[in-house]
Amino acid sequence: MQEFILEKFNNNLYQYLVFGTTVESPLFQLQKIAKKLKGNNCTVLFDQLLQTGNTDNRFLTIAFKKNSFDLSTVKNIDGKNVDENTRKVISDFLRSNELLLKYCILVSAQKEVIKNGGII
Repeated sequence: MQEFILEKFNNNLYQYLVFGTTVESPLFQLQKIAKKLKGNNCTVLFDQLLQTGNTDNRFLTIAFKKNSFDLSTVKNIDGKNVDENTRKVISDFLRSNELLLKYCILVSAQKEVIKNGGII
């Protein structure tokens, strides 16, 4: 399984979404992600749901300029500012990866919401 998913978005806060598909944060994959974004000037939203759970530090953004991430731009993003479409991407991914959902960090109630078609 790939260690992260990279999705293009048209959003005024960010142009790409990255979320980890393992217990390791996608922040450990910045070099691999940078290779996929090479030449872009954009803001990337990182969703760490599988690493932190549905907590206040779940989302953060980092600016990407041409070939690398500008770590001086890291910002935590309040989950209230992340739209439902973005949350749907990871919820759909987990719903289609039953074993990952079953053994991930989320509490049982959150897993049930996802299993039943909900979005967290």
